[in-house]
Amino acid sequence: MPRPLSVGVAIPVFNGVRYLGAAIESVLSQTHPVAEVVVVDDGSADQSAAVASAIGPPVRVFSTEHLGIGAARSHALDHLRTEVLVTLDADDLLTPRSVEARIDLLHTRSDVDLVFGHGRTFAGCVDAEPVPLDRSRPHHTVGSLLMRREAYQRVGRFATGLRVADGLDWLLRAREAGIVDATVEAQVVWRRVHGANNSLTQRTSLGEFAVVLKASLDRRRRRTSPKLT
Repeated sequence: MPRPLSVGVAIPVFNGVRYLGAAIESVLSQTHPVAEVVVVDDGSADQSAAVASAIGPPVRVFSTEHLGIGAARSHALDHLRTEVLVTLDADDLLTPRSVEARIDLLHTRSDVDLVFGHGRTFAGCVDAEPVPLDRSRPHHTVGSLLMRREAYQRVGRFATGLRVADGLDWLLRAREAGIVDATVEAQVVWRRVHGANNSLTQRTSLGEFAVVLKASLDRRRRRTSPKLT
């Protein structure tokens, strides 16, 4: 039987007091033990940091000035000391077997460094259970990402200065670096839909996706272009 891998979860939060407690509870309720949870409060004006701090170990909380989600996510990941790193947005939830399902794949596939899963959206709960708004489908975003520490170190920190496309930028850089990913069939995340979702409040920044895609394409072209002698 393979040696259990230690797992830590990184949660960036900005004015997320309404949902943060539930997000952390979904992490602490995993069927595979989570050794560390690092919450980085990105200059919130609410009591997000206090809510996380009140939970106690294994949750650790760091507060910064408002630098944006990319910087906050990186800050949280940098403070984790575990072999495997998981990212979760402060308004989303992990399913109970989220970590276990993806860790199992890492144990059987030594070539894989990143593991995604399936996800569903929800707006509210009944009897503490999310009420789905859609069917389960592959969820290839940072919100359902589990990775070996070495993969994160190889790709580097998340970009700063991006409001909505920091996750896409990182995933594109991971692919350019030759990082191998895989997707398990299990649902691993619930994505909460509400009026303050980053993708809704930052609609004017949606053009970032095209910019990030072009930057990735340009990097690939430079690598494959023949050098003049």
